[in-house]
Amino acid sequence: MAIVKKIMGPPGTGKTYRLVNHYLKKELNEYNTLAEKIAYITFSRSAAEEAAERIEELFPDSKLKYISTMHAMGMRESNIDANTQLLTGKKWNRFKQEYLEWQNISFETTVDAAGNPRYQNTHLQIIQYSRSKLISIENAAVELQKHHEIDVDTTIQLQTDLKSFKDGTNMVEFYDMINKFVEEDRCPPLDVVFLDEAQDLSPHQWKCFDYIKSKCQRAYMAGDDDQTIYGFQGADPNCFMQQEGERDDQEVSRRVPRSVHREAIKILNQLTTRIDKKWIPRDAEGKVYPNYVLDEIDFSKGEWMILARTNKLLLNISEHFYSLGVRFTGKTNKYLPNSILEAYRVWTRLNQGAFVSGEEAQTVYQYLVVKKGHIARGFSDGKSLQNETSVDLDKLKSHHGLLISGDWRQLHLPEDTKEYMQTLLERGDTLMEKSKIKLITLHGSKGKECENVCLFTDYGTEGQDEFIYRSAYENPDAEHRLFFVGTTRAKENLYIMQPNSDYFYTIGEPIV
Repeated sequence: MAIVKKIMGPPGTGKTYRLVNHYLKKELNEYNTLAEKIAYITFSRSAAEEAAERIEELFPDSKLKYISTMHAMGMRESNIDANTQLLTGKKWNRFKQEYLEWQNISFETTVDAAGNPRYQNTHLQIIQYSRSKLISIENAAVELQKHHEIDVDTTIQLQTDLKSFKDGTNMVEFYDMINKFVEEDRCPPLDVVFLDEAQDLSPHQWKCFDYIKSKCQRAYMAGDDDQTIYGFQGADPNCFMQQEGERDDQEVSRRVPRSVHREAIKILNQLTTRIDKKWIPRDAEGKVYPNYVLDEIDFSKGEWMILARTNKLLLNISEHFYSLGVRFTGKTNKYLPNSILEAYRVWTRLNQGAFVSGEEAQTVYQYLVVKKGHIARGFSDGKSLQNETSVDLDKLKSHHGLLISGDWRQLHLPEDTKEYMQTLLERGDTLMEKSKIKLITLHGSKGKECENVCLFTDYGTEGQDEFIYRSAYENPDAEHRLFFVGTTRAKENLYIMQPNSDYFYTIGEPIV
């Protein structure tokens, strides 16, 4: 049985730092554990990439082989070919053809940061949740408050047909990656396993981690039950809280100042179930501004994070910034998405005489048009650039069909985008630097921090807010944890924004 360490601590206390800089260092340098005998598992792909970079920087000679999400490890070690075996995209049409009763159902799917599918269809949402929580379809429908909306028997039949289809075609869903990994005993020979953001794992993922742990001599897990915010995907804080192991508590926050800490404590006091932890704010007062509106804030100084409950609410906020001619980044920025901004930057550098990579040049080719004389016929897909490591304007013209140079307005961009960019440039924004304003959902803010945070407390836009409120009322702890995470992103100043609807979250008060 593995010796287990539980690194626990509130936001900003350095749990990941402790995991890597102390325990991983100890394994490599003191215990002389071989790198190929160590697995480092994270909740999300971005966290895995960050961990890989950090570990490479700290231990350049170690070459850890297993740094990934749980799903990624399952796929790799089970020899699953994502291109042929993974049931995504157009492959659902084959299922529909074999099972005609499902022809009218949408199987449109996106994949979240953890590798979990996000289904548009209610039946599939229930199936996914039941798998994650290891509960029945009936209970999943109740927990998701969907039992009044759909016929549960239909959901059960869909699950049965899906299993039959996958068995007959050797196809898998993301859920199956973990199952195959465990059931076929695919765990590589390991001595040590690390787990970060442990509180976000579902019971299904915990089953996999327990399997990996059983193969190891030592296991280290870091997390904070107060920051469990993926309950809608099956994450259960009780799973982490019930894990046995010697606690290594981190107590002093390197991020949260005293004023923000006081607000956060008000939220924690509303939770009905949690592990008590000592939490000391950093030695700075900071400031909390209650009941603010956007027009009252000067965004010209410092970096800003704008947090809201939903993407729809962020879309409304983005319209406000657009009307002011202020640059911001976020999924809701339809006027200046990252692809256009990157193309502008590459085009500007090229016209200044710089060399860029072939991949960078391809971002520009997305906005060059044959009919307008931007680019020669046969080059519009940018394929000629795939093997180029370095190109300048001259080479693009001589070898890759480029016909123009000069002003960025020659690029084929939407008119409202051009007007927006022109406004920004006239106000002195070069568009070459990263934006100082980021619009992010509360769920998306996990793991991030910022000097200034604007926290919108509305549950959503009109029509959406009442629905989300009802869900919050049914499961208030989940909502408290979500706003706790949002509140604790602030390093200096927290602006609690004035609500614009009848349904909103109030810090320090129960959801009633």
